[in-house]
Amino acid sequence: MGSMQTPLHFAIDNRLPEILERVRQLFPGRREMAAISPVDQLIYGVVAKGLSTAGAVASYRRLRDRYPRLVSLRDAPAQDLEALFVAVPAAALKAAAIPEILRRIEEAFGALSLDGLERLDAEMARRFLVRLPQVTEDVAAAVLTLTGRDRTVLAVDQDTARPLRRLGLSERGAPLSALPRQLIERSPAEWRSTDFRDLSRGLTRISDRWCHQGKPDCSSCPLASLCPSARDAGDQSSTVVAFPGRFAQR
Repeated sequence: MGSMQTPLHFAIDNRLPEILERVRQLFPGRREMAAISPVDQLIYGVVAKGLSTAGAVASYRRLRDRYPRLVSLRDAPAQDLEALFVAVPAAALKAAAIPEILRRIEEAFGALSLDGLERLDAEMARRFLVRLPQVTEDVAAAVLTLTGRDRTVLAVDQDTARPLRRLGLSERGAPLSALPRQLIERSPAEWRSTDFRDLSRGLTRISDRWCHQGKPDCSSCPLASLCPSARDAGDQSSTVVAFPGRFAQR
């Protein structure tokens, strides 16, 4: 008779409160993003895929400056939106997706609002979101942190994953899809959705500024004293050129 497989249990990582505090101090303006509506976060997430944070913010602002009302964005011709997406990856697909997303939201909830997600449990809400065109799991996770409930969800994309892996906050070689669960299991029990949202955004900014794919700037990174990869780089007197698990795919 075979033995029963026991679930994995991870110990709380005592570095996480300090990591969160540092990224909050470094990027205080990002905490104001908590006031953004779930629909705006959804649109931003679709636009942002494949862009740096600065590029994503600039592209999103250009879009909303041209279409400040959601109803006008819903009715906008795709070719007009595409013309606004200068140097945006998959511009044509995103331009077609955004009005369609807004139409589906209005059809489902009777308004251009995602307030109706508050009535759904996390899994049903996630399924609704990922069925929308160009909406990935990490975009859906970011939206779910803004839907009124205090959901324990974490948005992790390739950029967020890079410092997360280098910090040793996930198993070596774990696929991208497993990282949110692994980090949540290592997090303090009292953490709420705002904590995970701030951590995700902070790690993305760390990735943009210091934790680059090819040549991370470990000597300048504000998380270096908490990062085993940075310590290894210092011990070897060379630059880390890859991070553990870099070959892992979704």
